[in-house]
Amino acid sequence: MPTVSLPNGLRIFYRERGQGGKTILLIHGNTASSLWWERVMAHLPENVRMLAPDLRGCGDSDKPAPPWSIADLAEDIYQFTQAVGVQRCFVVGHSLGGGVAMQLAVAHPDLVERLVLINSAPAEGLVTPPERYVQLEAAVKMPELLKAALALMMPTAPKDEFYQRVMEESVQKSAGALIPNGRALDVMNLVEQVAGLRAPTLIIYGQKDGLVTLDMMERTRDQIPGAQLELWPEVGHSAPVEAPERLAKRLVKFFGI
Repeated sequence: MPTVSLPNGLRIFYRERGQGGKTILLIHGNTASSLWWERVMAHLPENVRMLAPDLRGCGDSDKPAPPWSIADLAEDIYQFTQAVGVQRCFVVGHSLGGGVAMQLAVAHPDLVERLVLINSAPAEGLVTPPERYVQLEAAVKMPELLKAALALMMPTAPKDEFYQRVMEESVQKSAGALIPNGRALDVMNLVEQVAGLRAPTLIIYGQKDGLVTLDMMERTRDQIPGAQLELWPEVGHSAPVEAPERLAKRLVKFFGI
């Protein structure tokens, strides 16, 4: 399976599909991996290059000792794009990955042609209450508890073989990133920086979300110049798993591919 080594020494695993002059970069959320994008990629056109890396600490990528920041994660992704020969691309970020995508667009505006945020961490950051970390630490050590928490993040997903694969990989390969990623979101604040974004931005919000609120997404929309907010009442936090075909069609339309 494909991997690249970054200048900082980290080895990043990624999934790739399609080929062509346009590239879509797909950034997953916390305690997730590139696997979460597999069905979306299957519904995207083959004449577009699709790249879905595993963030550090997740999936099959290297797992360095924490702490790290959202800026660190975004710089990993930027270095990944350079390693695989991408100079400009469409960027899609889900949940934590939305925070990484915004940071990437702020730090490297020439890379990001268009931006899609899906039930994203808001530009102001996403603070986990201190008492909640006790529960998260317990979940990391108890796979069934972590699976139950993940299930709440994808309430409308069909409980099929793919769902089981997503659950198992998240628990087995990405659980260790749960708390470091949460700490990174605690201190993220991109409100001032995203005011300078010029990439056309679409925010998709699945309204059956028990983590990210509509108010958060409305504020993020207002903070990014010209951003659109689209509500999906029938979907929860995780459209890449819950509604992959619908999401792929929406990306095709927004990206004009």
